[in-house]
Amino acid sequence: MAAFKTLRELIRGLQTGDKLLVDMFNKRKTVAIRYDDAVDTLDGDENKLRFLISHGVIEQVGNTLELDDNYLHFFENVLEVNEDINVESVRQYIGRLRLSIDSYLAADSDQRRRQFLHDIRHTLRSIDQTTRRNIIDLKRNVENTYKQEPNYKLKKIRLADFDRKSRDIGELIKQTEQLLDQQTVFFRTAMDATLQQTVNEVKLGLGESAHALIDIQKQIIDYLNRIEYQNRIVRKVRALKYLKDQFMIEGSTNIKGVLEASNPVWMEPAPRYSTKVSVSYLQNSNEALDILAKVRQQLTHKAIVRQRLSGQIDSKYLTPQQETMRVFNHQELFDAFKAQGDDLFSFVLHYNFHTDTDLEDRLVLYLQLASQYPDQLRFTDERRTFHQFEYPIILPL
Repeated sequence: MAAFKTLRELIRGLQTGDKLLVDMFNKRKTVAIRYDDAVDTLDGDENKLRFLISHGVIEQVGNTLELDDNYLHFFENVLEVNEDINVESVRQYIGRLRLSIDSYLAADSDQRRRQFLHDIRHTLRSIDQTTRRNIIDLKRNVENTYKQEPNYKLKKIRLADFDRKSRDIGELIKQTEQLLDQQTVFFRTAMDATLQQTVNEVKLGLGESAHALIDIQKQIIDYLNRIEYQNRIVRKVRALKYLKDQFMIEGSTNIKGVLEASNPVWMEPAPRYSTKVSVSYLQNSNEALDILAKVRQQLTHKAIVRQRLSGQIDSKYLTPQQETMRVFNHQELFDAFKAQGDDLFSFVLHYNFHTDTDLEDRLVLYLQLASQYPDQLRFTDERRTFHQFEYPIILPL
């Protein structure tokens, strides 16, 4: 089987058979495409069809054609119409995220660290996007299965499978959140503005997905209870029908007494039937003209509403207030660090900021400078300890 060698060749190949691919995708679950019909769709150009078959885009089974599973799943995922809940991909992303974090911590060069950091951000976004898509697909499939599946046994089996998949998705969300909380060493050394934004977005997205998953699980349980209730009713109706066909229903049951004692519509309001007045009656009757005049007078009556004015604004809300925010000049601090011979941690720890600066602010500033100027620093393998903190020795180039 031939293969596409470049992305440009792939796009061009799909474009040559776009009419057939669109037709096959729209009919993927209803109609089997015959070989001769596919040639007619391509305006009689059989070479285009043979090209798609030889390159694995279309599979030929006898005299019928089918889209290859890889292309079919790709189209469904991009158009968000797939019915399969892809839980395994999220599990693979979590494993890849663990591997990338461990690789970053073990890397010995800045270039490799930047590469692993890019992979980590990309994997985090993939986990968030795939989880959101699984939630959307799960909700749509649950609704379609309950409302459109005519077989009650098959409906119950599919809803139970969706319930298991929903629990799997919830467990993967929990694993991802635990992974983000446990990797404190990595986030202390590698956290920058871009990674911080990605982590915040992923945590927010996972939280929203978890809340949406709870609603879907409640809906699945409600649907399963409805199916069980409907099955009990069907079994009872079948039993009554059997007794009726055997002329045993009156002797074996008290159905007449139950029906006479039940009044399922006793709370329904009494029906009221209104009749429309004819146009000729409204035009020729004096009583109707008087009623129309009164209605017109009520509709044209304008009630005068006195405007309610708000009270005077309190003077305390008009007093200008100032808020002071501390901002460190990173470039100035880094220039001062390069002009002396101490390591970065000791420099930040003993630097005189002319204002009260606690240890937490100094640690944050140390991490910010280390991540902001990695190309101008030399990260050594030597480690030292200050109180309960262990830090690497970082020197200027």
